[in-house]
Amino acid sequence: MRMLKGAIVGFGEVARNGHWPAYAASREAEIVAVVDRTAERRKVAQESLPSVATFSTLEELAAGAEIDFVDICTPPALHGEPMLDALARGWHVLCEKPFLLDLSELEKVRSLARERGCAVVPVHNWKYAPIVRRATEILRAGAIGELRGVEIETLRVEDCAAADPDRPNWRRDPAIAGGGVLMDHGWHAIYLARQWFGAEPSEIHASLHRATPAGAEDEATLTLVFPSGQAKIFVTWRADVRRNTMRLFGERGEIAIDDDTLRVGDESIRFESALSAGSHHADWFASMLPDVIASFREPTLSLQAFEEAALCLSVIRRAYQPA
Repeated sequence: MRMLKGAIVGFGEVARNGHWPAYAASREAEIVAVVDRTAERRKVAQESLPSVATFSTLEELAAGAEIDFVDICTPPALHGEPMLDALARGWHVLCEKPFLLDLSELEKVRSLARERGCAVVPVHNWKYAPIVRRATEILRAGAIGELRGVEIETLRVEDCAAADPDRPNWRRDPAIAGGGVLMDHGWHAIYLARQWFGAEPSEIHASLHRATPAGAEDEATLTLVFPSGQAKIFVTWRADVRRNTMRLFGERGEIAIDDDTLRVGDESIRFESALSAGSHHADWFASMLPDVIASFREPTLSLQAFEEAALCLSVIRRAYQPA
């Protein structure tokens, strides 16, 4: 089977430490180019990936390399333009979350992807964390009966530092990040709740904390009402500790995730790495990559993931609307 050739767009820490190691080990996809607007990060890419060509724009990339897909790792506000450009050229797209920030732009991407027969895949890597995958398997096996409730807490003491020297705190700038902690960490919680309930929420209730009226929210509580139960999501950059917990309540029991420990009934399973450990999650991305490649080879396989990302954006946009 032919090796797919791709380009990373935006060579920050996630690309360098989270995505690149998986491609380096893959026998189905390889990165042959890096596109980054800054000379500093192009130099880092050249030092890290000696065999990879570097470019400052997608136009230069198109003239200088033959590729099948792009992996977009830029700050959120810079996702849409390269995504549409890539699709117009017939390239498949993998894109970090938050996928897109504007619902109208999402519609343009959906339409163009359909027109060009290309796959567009969000990086929903939390589904591939070993402890989350095991919890999902246990739920699907019927161990706790029908799901009635989900509780997800993501506690952080601060937002994650950025690699861009011109925008070191872009995660707290709504113009670049699209929002705050809800757009950043809440995105993951929303698609997990959607996956576990297997439906879309009918009601959305949100409470946000902002240090300044015009600033990004640094804490958020979100309640999603599904046909068979509800999900309560709490995310914060104001915690005293860094930790992740998840609870799945069913008719016959509970599945609990306490960072690195999974509990079901009297059984307790300890995992090698905690959910809150690190931020690049190279092993999760490596587990996800075969499904991404399968979608590139058969674009219809990407539709479910795309609509999952569309739901995340819709929920967060509704949460940001004034009461």
